[in-house]
Amino acid sequence: MEVAMILLLLVGSALAGTDQGARDEFTGLAVDFFMGKDKLASHLEMTPSEDCVEGDMQMNEEQKQAYYMMREVTAKNRARVRRAATKAFRLWPDNTFVYKFDPRLSSAMRAKFMQAVETYKATTCIQFHEAKEGYSGSIPPLTVYGTGNGCFSTVGGPGGKINLQEGRCNHLGVCLHEIGHALGAYHEHTRPDRREHVSIKEENIRNGYEGNFKVVDRLLVGIYDLQSAMHYACDAFSKDGRSETIVPHDELMKEKMGLQRKLSRLDIYKFNKMYSCYESCPDDLETACKHGGVPSKDCTCLCPDEYTGIYCETFKKTTECSAEYKDTSGIIRSPGFTRGSRYPSNTECVYAIECPEGTKVHLTFRSFDIEGWGCFFDTFETKTGPAVEEVYPNLYCDKALRGKTLTSKENLALLKFNSDSYYNYPGYELEYVCE
Repeated sequence: MEVAMILLLLVGSALAGTDQGARDEFTGLAVDFFMGKDKLASHLEMTPSEDCVEGDMQMNEEQKQAYYMMREVTAKNRARVRRAATKAFRLWPDNTFVYKFDPRLSSAMRAKFMQAVETYKATTCIQFHEAKEGYSGSIPPLTVYGTGNGCFSTVGGPGGKINLQEGRCNHLGVCLHEIGHALGAYHEHTRPDRREHVSIKEENIRNGYEGNFKVVDRLLVGIYDLQSAMHYACDAFSKDGRSETIVPHDELMKEKMGLQRKLSRLDIYKFNKMYSCYESCPDDLETACKHGGVPSKDCTCLCPDEYTGIYCETFKKTTECSAEYKDTSGIIRSPGFTRGSRYPSNTECVYAIECPEGTKVHLTFRSFDIEGWGCFFDTFETKTGPAVEEVYPNLYCDKALRGKTLTSKENLALLKFNSDSYYNYPGYELEYVCE
């Protein structure tokens, strides 16, 4: 790790002699990658914690009994098992999550937990209430503390606890994930429909941890979400820390699993659905949301970054070079490409290509040459999966896409180019066709 960082710094020094200036420091994605933080949250949750199942779920005896029944369910006993699970794993009453802090929990950890709480408050109808000294409410509070080993949570409410070990669990993704468990959510990779989306490589699982990959039967809310904050990374519980144990059928999704930098739109939809937040919304709202939007707690649509409007019907043109394409074919070029010059610094171009329903977007890159160095600086982003599932883009740089063709899963492809203030390259030219 240290050697790799030194090599990059040396490269930066060598480039300093060019007329485009030198990089003063490595920040953002570069630091996250070289410090091993790009999927840190899911790795922390996977570290076995005291008396937990699947790494970070702590259960009482009634819940454990129901949980193990859910893992061994049959068609004959499914109804009985689900009744037992409903009794053991409960949602918070009155849509109200009550919590209190252990006095020993640091202010930094409290702040990170509250950052996650604000995310849930902003996107769901669930109420969050801190039980301060003198609290006399009827809902038993969950205690947030940091004296135990690991990052873990009880499952469902009311009451329970979340442990955020000091110096280890101070990560937004960890807090989002553990609050998710406390609200009643399970891990995504144990859904009964997971076989349609991922394969489990049992030969790569650490001895004794095979049970963490058992399917857990339950009523499903929404569709499988590879980019969920409740999904582990592809090396979860691997025997050597590198081998893949969870492999998505779609290769492009591999690097997006386990990032946990935010709640996905499907996460938000599922929590709102679990807590009946849509009861007053029109019945057709879900189908009315366009371009990957999902119903919001306010009975409008929660949109991807590229769209706006009540139903996510309007492309958000944020810069001059951004554009929406609805013709069945076309050419897209980086700024300055046709003049034979290099793309400018500090540029952001967002492209939305929408083909007719029933067709897919085929992207062929005739030319592709942007700054490399690990895609930490200038990047070309693609979102070509099902629109409602896409949260994190695939990143490309250098000459990675030259001569390549990408095909969308549906009729929408979202692209984005970013350049920073340093080195400029020739750019890209791509052709798209709807077929």
